[in-house]
Amino acid sequence: MARTAIWTPAIEGVYTATFTITNKCSYTVWPGILSSAGTAQLSTTGFSLQPDESSTISVPASWSGRLWGRTLCSQDSNGKFSCITGDCGSSTVECAGRGAEPPATLAEFTLNGAGGLDFYDVSLVDGYNLAMTVVAQGGSGGNCSTTGCVGDLNAACPSELKVMESEERVACKSACEAFGDPQYCCSGAYGTPDACKPSSYSEFFKSACPHAYSYAYDDGTSTFTCASANYVITFCDTLPTSKLDIKIAYMHEARVTTKQASHEACEVDSIQEVHKESALTQGKRTKGEWTRGVSGATFTFINKCDHTVWPGILASAGSPKLDSTGFELTKGSSRSFQAPTGWSGRFWGRAGCNFDGSGHGSCATGDCGSGQIECNGAGASPPATLAEFTLGSGSQDFYDVSLVDGYNLPMIVEGNGGSGTCATTGCVTDLNRRCPAELKIDGGDACKSACGAFGTPEYCCSGEFASPTTCKPSMYSEIFKSACPQSYSYAYDDSTSTFTCTGADYTITFCPSRPSLKSSSDSSTTTNGSGTGPIEQAALASQWLANLATGDSIRTCPLPFFILVIFVIILPFLYL
Repeated sequence: MARTAIWTPAIEGVYTATFTITNKCSYTVWPGILSSAGTAQLSTTGFSLQPDESSTISVPASWSGRLWGRTLCSQDSNGKFSCITGDCGSSTVECAGRGAEPPATLAEFTLNGAGGLDFYDVSLVDGYNLAMTVVAQGGSGGNCSTTGCVGDLNAACPSELKVMESEERVACKSACEAFGDPQYCCSGAYGTPDACKPSSYSEFFKSACPHAYSYAYDDGTSTFTCASANYVITFCDTLPTSKLDIKIAYMHEARVTTKQASHEACEVDSIQEVHKESALTQGKRTKGEWTRGVSGATFTFINKCDHTVWPGILASAGSPKLDSTGFELTKGSSRSFQAPTGWSGRFWGRAGCNFDGSGHGSCATGDCGSGQIECNGAGASPPATLAEFTLGSGSQDFYDVSLVDGYNLPMIVEGNGGSGTCATTGCVTDLNRRCPAELKIDGGDACKSACGAFGTPEYCCSGEFASPTTCKPSMYSEIFKSACPQSYSYAYDDSTSTFTCTGADYTITFCPSRPSLKSSSDSSTTTNGSGTGPIEQAALASQWLANLATGDSIRTCPLPFFILVIFVIILPFLYL
């Protein structure tokens, strides 16, 4: 059972906020607190939090300072207290005016700043030691956005930045801390925003934690404001480390050096800002974006869930229908369809379905309301994870995975055999386990969008909020984005969520995080068309993991051949 401690004020005065610090790690964390010069000290500067324990601290007016978590702490026979990561050097649990020794994930606050707003951020400028989020509660003004870093960066940390203890990666240095070079530290000749630019190392941090500071001048996407709020600071607000993190680490080792060496040779594709089209928020694309080039594409659906999925298919108005609009896909099976030139539309997975012998019935999630296995021109009833395609815009295909209408199943889209960026996208996380109570459907088998749950214009990007300048991310969309950073989380989430490819075929996989590639034989059953064998599965997995580790969604930097050879050699050991 979670325990809560309340820290009473040490000084008299006006208290404008409370900080509730929660430990969701599976181990003890020792929070440290440092007040800025000239700012009143809080009632404590360091304490311990057992797993699932919380402490609430009252914070005086105009306070500024930082909080962090210390890990792997102990006391020696002489009573000296120290920690492997985040240690403040005080030799006691209380930090007593001392800051964190890098690397450490930091939460930074300035309360009642300019315009009466609180300014806050989560910073990886001094490196990373554990996951942390900051949530503003009950505030007004500013954007009051949730920020932080929910990923386990220690597993994926580049070898030249890692901090080891007992052969385990326990923290990840910043490039400044590791190398001391002015170009990484934004010092000397690099002491201005114009001179100090992101490096491949800061981009590693940024791709994994897009709302956190990744280097000194990463202000535009990393500082948040709110007024009259209380704040919840949570450690390890994420899923536990799994074998997937180990695979990501291997992939990043190969990728980060490549990006550093060939940075100038990389070309950046421009991704047009395209308003999301969904059942709840309808947008528009130009006529040219809906026309196809010379050839069509093959769509292959694979079910790696531990249950049957019934994919649904909806062609856009004016696009020809595919050979099916809905079908059954049993566990471990696949099926392929040829899409004609000029096709656009969407796919999704229906789950919890009950159809009789004549094909009549309905589904618990993603139901299209046709009363049949075939959807016959009807779309998915939200919440449903959607894969959306437009084949051919200036010969390019546009595609995305969208959570704008909510979530019901993990899904990824992979481009095969095409040219251009052709990045893998989707959502491999089981969001149903992390869905806020107010968004859950009965039974917990799907997670609504905030628009679907509340229907208000600010969540639906409608009415006076029907433009990118007025409709901003919400706390709920950021929950989706933090878990699935390459998927659409709300209607105007275009820049990180729309992908392009030319001349490709596409694989849509349900529940991609579940399969084991350990077997040397392909046990999947192909019901119609082509399936995927173990070699193809390994290639798809490696591409997806590389994109996750590096956020490499818009750069066209191919891996050198020797890196590929090394990866092919080590890949089999990742699945043992």
